[in-house]
Amino acid sequence: MSLPSAAPLVHHRSSSDVDEQATLLQGWQQDYVQLSAGPFCGQVIEARSASMHLFVEDTSRRLLQRGARPAERLALGVPMSLGQGAVSFCGRTDWQGPMRDALFCCFSGRDGFEFMTPEGLSMAGVDLPLAPLLALADEDERPALRRLAGQAGLHQADPARLNALREQLAQALQLMNALPGRLADGAACERLQQALMSNVLALLPGSDAHPASPAPHRAAQLVAQAQAFVRADPETPHTVATLCQALGVSRRTLQAAFQQVTGLAPAAFLRTVRLAGARRALREARSVAEAATQWGFWHLSLFAQDYRELYGELPSLTWRRLHGPALH
Repeated sequence: MSLPSAAPLVHHRSSSDVDEQATLLQGWQQDYVQLSAGPFCGQVIEARSASMHLFVEDTSRRLLQRGARPAERLALGVPMSLGQGAVSFCGRTDWQGPMRDALFCCFSGRDGFEFMTPEGLSMAGVDLPLAPLLALADEDERPALRRLAGQAGLHQADPARLNALREQLAQALQLMNALPGRLADGAACERLQQALMSNVLALLPGSDAHPASPAPHRAAQLVAQAQAFVRADPETPHTVATLCQALGVSRRTLQAAFQQVTGLAPAAFLRTVRLAGARRALREARSVAEAATQWGFWHLSLFAQDYRELYGELPSLTWRRLHGPALH
């Protein structure tokens, strides 16, 4: 079952009934059984575009959750808080051990998932189409990605990379909940989806492996082509994914070329370009958040930090100076 292509939605729902709670994540096939005593309280904040679904679900009591996701989707869960009590996912109880901060769950897979949750669980999730993930992945990453999507289970990743995805989900949902109209910007949603896909791929085993550096002339050629591509279309917030597609190279090859020639990752180069675009957008934007998301920044505190580091002032100060006291 694919996600509907209807208008973008942001929902914030609460429930005091466990059976009703199981229906709050739209498009999911699941049922909940309450395992611990006491009144139940739950909520879901979710945002979706035509192909992307983000959510945070909070549940107060211990539950047995069963469900399944379609084969063409990849759905991952990252705990915001594990609450109190025993927890297991698809029979594994690793979350009770020392590696709990390095673990995430995959809800996708042909046999579905079974999740025994603790009391006070807060779980962030991302549900993405599998096909563009496979297209973005390097050739040696695709087998690991297919294995991840083929069977629900508990997985381990670098804690820093997992935390980056966790913060990305939380910040994007917070911003969407405050400004749901930003989901109507299809291009901004596409850039968010590409950023999410990059962070998801970073969780795969071996994702930090480095390819052989291209020959110096080839590396210089790739960097020059990438910079020319960006200069030719300065009002488009390009991503590493669009650069790779335009140049016909893998993410790792592009990374190696940029590191060799400039000492920067391609994402760092593109960040400065997008910051310049956001600075221009502040002239017409109704808010800092509108300018930031237009240029692919969905984590406003990191955007403000990067902006101040580059330009010496917060974007809010730039916006106020451009718009004057009448719009404060």
